[in-house]
Amino acid sequence: MEIEAVKLLIETQGKAFNTAMDIVVEQLKDRILTVERTMTDLTRSLEFTQAETVDLKNEVKMLRKSEAEYKTTIDSLKQGVEELEKRANYQEDYNRRNNLRISGLQHQPCVSETWEETAQEVSKLLEDQLQLPGLKIERAHRTGPVLALGPRTVVSRFERFGDREAVLRNARKLKGTGIYINEDLCPASQELRKQQIPLMKQARQDGKIAFFFKYTKLITKERRTQRPDLTSGGAAAAGDDADVTVRRVASVAVGSDAGKEKITLFSPTAGASVAFSAAVSTSTTTSGGAVNLATDASADASGMASGDQGAGNGPVRRRGNLRNRKT
Repeated sequence: MEIEAVKLLIETQGKAFNTAMDIVVEQLKDRILTVERTMTDLTRSLEFTQAETVDLKNEVKMLRKSEAEYKTTIDSLKQGVEELEKRANYQEDYNRRNNLRISGLQHQPCVSETWEETAQEVSKLLEDQLQLPGLKIERAHRTGPVLALGPRTVVSRFERFGDREAVLRNARKLKGTGIYINEDLCPASQELRKQQIPLMKQARQDGKIAFFFKYTKLITKERRTQRPDLTSGGAAAAGDDADVTVRRVASVAVGSDAGKEKITLFSPTAGASVAFSAAVSTSTTTSGGAVNLATDASADASGMASGDQGAGNGPVRRRGNLRNRKT
């Protein structure tokens, strides 16, 4: 009996153990299935994310490419706009090429002036102050707001550009009068010039030539060295001998010839050269770019026109001007 009881107990416990193991196995299987499903979902999600990342990268590349194209287009448009603005400003300045702005020209602020009256005031200023009578003024009017401290600026338009240039060249005669004459430029060109004025003043203080080209471009360059004297002395007078004035001589050679100075003047326009051998008692004097020689000379001019030479090699006394073009 005891053995059967033990066997029954063992069988009962074995069944219970198997049942428990079956339950555990089923639970493990469920967990494994759950994990597998989770892994599958994660894998799918990761693949979807990767695909989205690839798409986003492609979009970013396209956006960057589009941005570069847009930037290039914008830069091109900016350059085009700047070029158009420059052309428009230049055209406006060109349209004002016959104009001048006159500041400080007095008038009665409480009285309204007509164009004719303003033009008469400008003409009077040009005749009395600049000694330029007879210039034809197409129109003159005052511009800008009414100022309590001074008269309004006058914009004067001349019929001929040459008259305008003549007035501008003689504007220095108004120094100290409080009246100023300047070119009439558009506001953009005036601002550009204003920014470059310090550079122009500094260049002129340094001894350079400085001027504006095409209204707003500042040009600076070194001054040419002064042409040396043709003879070796100081400036002096020389009696009543013949004067020879040479302007823009292409080439001048000076040498010694039996106590005399030999001066050769090359004249491309005359098609020949004139050689002077003279006892030069004085040196050359220069004035305004001209060289004046006081000589008593004998000339040998071969190949020159008949009106410019004497008969044979005899003595020739000359008093005149010889101008040569630059080579």
